[in-house]
Amino acid sequence: RERRRSAPDDVDAFCGAGESEGECVIRYKEEAGRGELLAAVQRCNSYALREFTPLLVGDEQVGWLNPTVLEALTTQLAVGRACEHVEASMLRSEAAAAAAGQCENGFAVRIAPGASGAKERSEFAAALVEELVEDGVIPRSKLRHELQDVHPFSAGFVAAGGGVAPVLRMERASMIYFGVPSYGVHVNGWVRDPRRPSSREPSAMWVATRSMSKATYPGLLDQMVAGGQPTALTFDENVRKECEEEASLPPEVIAAIEPAGSVSYRYATPKGLSTKVLMTHDVEMPQGLQPLCSDGEVEQFRLLPIAEVLRSLREDLPVWKPNSALVAIDFLVRHRLVSESEPGYAELVRLLRQRVS
Repeated sequence: RERRRSAPDDVDAFCGAGESEGECVIRYKEEAGRGELLAAVQRCNSYALREFTPLLVGDEQVGWLNPTVLEALTTQLAVGRACEHVEASMLRSEAAAAAAGQCENGFAVRIAPGASGAKERSEFAAALVEELVEDGVIPRSKLRHELQDVHPFSAGFVAAGGGVAPVLRMERASMIYFGVPSYGVHVNGWVRDPRRPSSREPSAMWVATRSMSKATYPGLLDQMVAGGQPTALTFDENVRKECEEEASLPPEVIAAIEPAGSVSYRYATPKGLSTKVLMTHDVEMPQGLQPLCSDGEVEQFRLLPIAEVLRSLREDLPVWKPNSALVAIDFLVRHRLVSESEPGYAELVRLLRQRVS
């Protein structure tokens, strides 16, 4: 019990931009005793946008830079080839000008200003990432050597076959350092009370414990199925793939999965501005069917009564992966398992759909 209440190994990802690791640990112990679901949502929506500098491709915004990354790019900004300063008054895009105008320094950073296309911009981006690695801002051990497409905020998520080319491609592990939004899919697996077969009210939820070998949030609680969204797949294709790999779900169960909307959030971390949109899905699991992990990413699956899920979110919040706690709360709210008398209910619901562009 006490071990599960301790701060996670990957505590850096939980910490606010100005928090030390010790302060993080103290805060999580305090959060664990608050007993309010709002605490889980607030910890993923804590940031001051004026402290971040807009990152542009052309006049379109693609991300945000925190002061640490901005300072690390000082030399490149002075040279002006890989990136350059742009005053808010010089921007043609009203959205980009407004974003630059509201930040403390009053300017934006344009990446690869003289590049002729996505390939050349990607080469400049790779050079910037390598410089941040050399400077120790991005740990080399965290690089995934996997490129992700970057699109303007105005485009939202562009899936495979969408007919919209990316403005550049960037190392996946560097996305948070450049404040580039990322996407994911989460699947809530639930069961009804066998004593009330006609009721559609969930009585229990399948919860995964992440493998201790995971690079982030090892050993923390997660949805039955969850994963990042590669640009090579549509959301539906990714859901099917993750359900097969992470939980070994049979085809008839995968076919019954229903889209349930999205959860979006943004919060400041020492690495950068974490901005994510999670496409949520629900599926009723047949009685007696247990998920089985086939890719090594899950330590175990447990079928928890809804009352235990609620208790855990209220009293043991630090044992949940932060965004998975949000998805679990969203599920409980949508299925009316959280009443409007919940402290901070209106704010809780609002923050589950945070504007991230």
